[in-house]
Amino acid sequence: METLPALLLVASRWFLYWTAYSFVGWAWETMLSVVLRKRFEDRGMLNGPICPIYGFGALLVLGLLHDVRDPVALFLSSGVIACTLEYASSWAIEKLYHVRFWDYTGKPFNINGRVYLNGFLAFGAGATAVVLVVQPWMTAIVESWPELAVAIAASVLFVATVVDWVITQAGLHSFDSRLARVAEQIKMLKLEQIEAIDTRIDMADEMLTRSLSWQQRRLVRIFPGLTSLRNPDVASRVRRILERRGW
Repeated sequence: METLPALLLVASRWFLYWTAYSFVGWAWETMLSVVLRKRFEDRGMLNGPICPIYGFGALLVLGLLHDVRDPVALFLSSGVIACTLEYASSWAIEKLYHVRFWDYTGKPFNINGRVYLNGFLAFGAGATAVVLVVQPWMTAIVESWPELAVAIAASVLFVATVVDWVITQAGLHSFDSRLARVAEQIKMLKLEQIEAIDTRIDMADEMLTRSLSWQQRRLVRIFPGLTSLRNPDVASRVRRILERRGW
């Protein structure tokens, strides 16, 4: 059987690693939501069960620190890399979409609300386990698969991820403008009265349904720290209506 080009095989294997770690990140975030908020929530920014930042963080650590075997050095270095990635991601999302998905203001040792101590500790410990324990095991499994199976699995997952990414990007690009539209409608309908008077609740529901897509409503609901830089109060008001209506 003809073997795959070496570069394609390596890329396919690393994409499978990225997908696996992105899924683990999604599972971790979802589990935290269940423990802290007492309910199941799909915590991924994308629609599928992955958190890409965890995948990118894992690959960065594996690429930069694969030869480091001292646990303390690995822990500290991994924490720095992960927090740098999280800070850069928060900054980029804010500049591109004018929203913040998380805000750690008030948390211990936070830096501009983008990263804080608990994240450093959790990412450092997790990345240390990835380099020393998980990745050798995962490499052995993936390298035992036939090359064609690796390529097919990576291709299917890649296409699914790209489609999901495109759909999410479309929603994010219109998110800020739609929140601005909601803000204007809230002003016109006097939201304080809408929330207090049952006979007008349906007007608020109709307004949200018309102004925000399902995906945009999901993002508001699952990211408690999500705020719009241009309309900082709107997301929290929208979230209250979504929670009251069980959306």
